[in-house]
Amino acid sequence: QRNKVLSVINLLSEPGAVDEMGIGIIRDAFADIFFQGTSTIQTRAKYFLITAYLLSELEREKGMTPDKMSSRLHEQELDFIDILKQSGENGIIGETAGRKLKRKPSDIYWNGIRTFGIFKGNKMSLYEYVRIVSLLQKKKQRIKSQGSSRLKDDEHDGDDDDDAVTSERYGNLWRLPDVPSNWRDNIAIQLTVNEALFLKKQIITAVPDTMMAFILSKGYTDFLHFKSFADIAGMLNLLPEKIKSDYAMAKDFADFTYGMQIRYNVILSRGRDAEIIAEWASWYEAIAKYATLDLHRILYERLKINNGGLIRFLLACQDAMRIKDINRLDELIIMRERKLKGDKRAKLYNATEFDYKGWVGIGKLQ
Repeated sequence: QRNKVLSVINLLSEPGAVDEMGIGIIRDAFADIFFQGTSTIQTRAKYFLITAYLLSELEREKGMTPDKMSSRLHEQELDFIDILKQSGENGIIGETAGRKLKRKPSDIYWNGIRTFGIFKGNKMSLYEYVRIVSLLQKKKQRIKSQGSSRLKDDEHDGDDDDDAVTSERYGNLWRLPDVPSNWRDNIAIQLTVNEALFLKKQIITAVPDTMMAFILSKGYTDFLHFKSFADIAGMLNLLPEKIKSDYAMAKDFADFTYGMQIRYNVILSRGRDAEIIAEWASWYEAIAKYATLDLHRILYERLKINNGGLIRFLLACQDAMRIKDINRLDELIIMRERKLKGDKRAKLYNATEFDYKGWVGIGKLQ
């Protein structure tokens, strides 16, 4: 719950990041198809492994409780900030906040660590994992104590039993590259060649049908120069048919909803912003094309969206677009925001009190 709240606060701190009409979950669903295990707040791939290295070491320390293990993890993550900053590289988490950092790398990368099979505990949350480590340690200690009471004169057998339990319980939770015992001594934010090859293999193996895995398997480095989702069209002929189809659906959906986001700003600016009016005129030229989008295929068949209010809103907007009833489209957008936020917080419902200074909302879906 804490991580969810921090995630929302992080989003709200970014300009133009507020999803006024609640359509971001569609973008997120598409993003999970193309780039599963990643998110836009991840900055460097090395954190997938730094977090795993720290946890795999901590779980072998004695006397761990869930709170103690979490605390030790976060303290070590904070310790790494200044060490990693020495490289002068970009993307160091906590570079500005320092030890006041609230959202640690382990919070940001845990989903990817699970998704790519680096951690093999399936859907286990980070807290569930540290809790289970604590429980297993208690069980290990109990077995060791029982062994000691039975074999008081044979300390060696007790140690063997302890090692066996450790191997059985912990040895299969992590899949890691060969990690030297002194890995901390030369830690850097860049992946080593061995780490890069390991992570590449894990992604290709764990999420083989994603766009990210396809690009990695083919070594398409031109992808790194793309600045927007639309740029991917330049390599469309290289993509497998399934990914190509998903890309077309996502791009068409972005075009479709962009009209609604423009209208949101037209209403909020009370039609007085020349740039917004020009943007609307440009989009409106192709409204008939955008209105032909196969929403049923996208929402029900491909993404399996389970949000009745959002689905009804999108289908109603499409109906209004088909007959070019822009007044109806505006009414739907105003009602949607009121339903999501309530009358007091809905900007459109209080547009006369709003000092419009430029685009409001998330913009065209990327």
